[in-house]
Amino acid sequence: MSDTPEHPHDHDHGHDHGHAAPEPAPSPIDPGSRAIEEALQSSFFVVKIVMVILVVVFLFSGVTSVGPQQRAVILRFGKPLGVGAEQLLGPGFHWAFPYPIDEVIKVPVGEVQTVTSTTGWYSSSPANEAATGGAPQSTSLNPATEGYEITGDGNIIHARATLRYRITDPLSYLFDFADGSNTVNSILNNALLYAATHSSADGAFTNNAGFSELVVARLNEQIDALHLGITLEPIDVAVVVPGSVKPDFDAVLAATQDKSTAIATAEGNAQATNRNAQAQASAMINAAEAQRLSYVRQVQADASSFTNQLAQYRLNPDLVREQLLAETWQRVLAEAPDKFVIPNRASKTPADLWLQISREPPKPRTGGQAP
Repeated sequence: MSDTPEHPHDHDHGHDHGHAAPEPAPSPIDPGSRAIEEALQSSFFVVKIVMVILVVVFLFSGVTSVGPQQRAVILRFGKPLGVGAEQLLGPGFHWAFPYPIDEVIKVPVGEVQTVTSTTGWYSSSPANEAATGGAPQSTSLNPATEGYEITGDGNIIHARATLRYRITDPLSYLFDFADGSNTVNSILNNALLYAATHSSADGAFTNNAGFSELVVARLNEQIDALHLGITLEPIDVAVVVPGSVKPDFDAVLAATQDKSTAIATAEGNAQATNRNAQAQASAMINAAEAQRLSYVRQVQADASSFTNQLAQYRLNPDLVREQLLAETWQRVLAEAPDKFVIPNRASKTPADLWLQISREPPKPRTGGQAP
């Protein structure tokens, strides 16, 4: 009885000590959990597709187009890419990392830029200026709200300029100044102040062309000194006087115009008189020259006649004298206006012949004298 094991399974336990215990069978997955797992897998797939699309969109968003009249510069973390002329991108499509990595700045090289001065003009709206023709209507000047310029003779005027320019050096225009447009506006204001201080009020108001030339000269000087990289187009400059003194300026301007008109009329009359005098002098000179030539020809003809008669005179002097005397009498009798024959009764001598030569012309009759 004692040889019989009390626990029949003890033999099996001792026998299995050298072998691994079998893994328990997996428990079946709950359908709800399986649905969640499949939904998560689908969501992850969609997320992956969305991420790929976002990456593609992100990369393609860096494509930029530069127009035919533009140049562009790529700033990477605020610094331009490239060196020198390589920094400028020409017309066409270009790629850069999207913002905030890269920033593309386009410069309108071929387009005309416009700035208008912000100082020196009175306070008014465009509608009021159009209605009044650009003349200030205020009878007083308020320095707190209205701009003005002080001229070289200590007077006050209002001046405004509209400047048009083209960018010729985009790198200098972009990187040498915080704001190129504001810099241009500042030098335009400076040019107006300079022109005003170098002009009188009358000169600035009546000679707008001269005032504009001073403004343009100052602008070119400042642009060259600053190396701004722009080229000026035609500039418009307007100058008006304050409303409080405009009637006086109008009166002076009217007097100046009357003076100019009177001077022009006097000069025209003087020129006409000079032309008439010159014409009369020319006519007198021509007549005198013609008379001189006639006298010369007559003297030459007489000299030639006497020369031709010299041979005949040497042969028969008396005959030649008689011919000359007869020709002279014939000419005198033909030209004498009056002839008087007075018979001599006291003797048998021939009658006397009286001729009136070079008779004095009769005096003209006046209205009050009897005929």
